[in-house]
Amino acid sequence: MKRLTTWTQQLTQFITGKKHQPFEWGVNDCCLFAADAVLAITGEDPAIQFRNRYSTRLGAARVLKNEGHDNIESAITAMLGEPVPRLSVRRGDVVLVDLNGDMTAGIMFGQVLAPGEQGIATVSPLDITTVWRVG
Repeated sequence: MKRLTTWTQQLTQFITGKKHQPFEWGVNDCCLFAADAVLAITGEDPAIQFRNRYSTRLGAARVLKNEGHDNIESAITAMLGEPVPRLSVRRGDVVLVDLNGDMTAGIMFGQVLAPGEQGIATVSPLDITTVWRVG
């Protein structure tokens, strides 16, 4: 997977388009948000096998299990490869953060961006637990 030459513009357009889109399972949840960012950056969809297969938290867990994953960290690693050191995170990388005990996927863009109730939410990079290189 390689970043497009226009990846910075593509990522900025993606973020602008998602700015006010609320979290929704199977549409704009944390994993699909991160996968959509990867698609904008690389032109490749790492989550194609998960799309249109669930609409609830329980449904997402079932799809992960059916695909052989116990958690989102396992699924993201299968899609993007082994994690890299946290301190090597760069803009556009996929990250995992611990939000009150819930592991949440997001993308690095100065702050960690992830879908929230009112649109994009920001999380401190200090909360990053895992990083995957995109491109």
